[in-house]
Amino acid sequence: MTVALATQVPVGTIRYTLDGTAPTARSPVYAALLSLVPGATIKAAAFDTDGIATARIRDFATSRSALLYRNASDLVSCPRGALGLRVSLTADAESNGPAFNINLFDTCSAYPAAPLDVAGGFTIEVARLARHYGLAHEASAVREPYNVTAHGELVVLAGCQGGRKGAPDKDAPKPVVVATFPLPDPAASPTKMTFKGALPQMSGDRDLCFQFTSPTSDPYYAVASVQLTERR
Repeated sequence: MTVALATQVPVGTIRYTLDGTAPTARSPVYAALLSLVPGATIKAAAFDTDGIATARIRDFATSRSALLYRNASDLVSCPRGALGLRVSLTADAESNGPAFNINLFDTCSAYPAAPLDVAGGFTIEVARLARHYGLAHEASAVREPYNVTAHGELVVLAGCQGGRKGAPDKDAPKPVVVATFPLPDPAASPTKMTFKGALPQMSGDRDLCFQFTSPTSDPYYAVASVQLTERR
């Protein structure tokens, strides 16, 4: 397999290691795609001309399990949406902690190009966030999916064209609902919860969408991470 490394801003020289040690200003310079055996762990950081790291060291695992994992930053918007706001788990956070990319107008996000011919199951970590935004005249733009249970559901769909630019492809197969989970009473449940389920046998790569149908009177929900598991 080949791996590409990049920085968010073009500052510094990327240096890396493959033996589990932390990279230093004397570690190999990343200059081209790395050819690796699956299972290797890359540690990398950018260094300035004085040999000082410009950011914390990042770890990149290449095991089969790691390649099937996506965190909140890896997810994309559902069709015609945009994850334009990044928020913390709690409104009064005073230190570093989890952050989530959300769309205030649609509680839906997607795992792009999930290998459904390989994956047979999933584990979804969900976070409950404060819904304390004054949208004023934009409130009418909020998408309100129908909820069956009192506090709504998490609906998992396969083939939803997540992240697609413009109108959905009308010739694409219709999305398939693969799982539905009732959401708990927010007044009597923790801010983080886990949902697990199985995926049907499907061919090729398809986007997986995660739609929350909680009413707007309830808190906002976001997917913190998705771990797919291989079909046995």
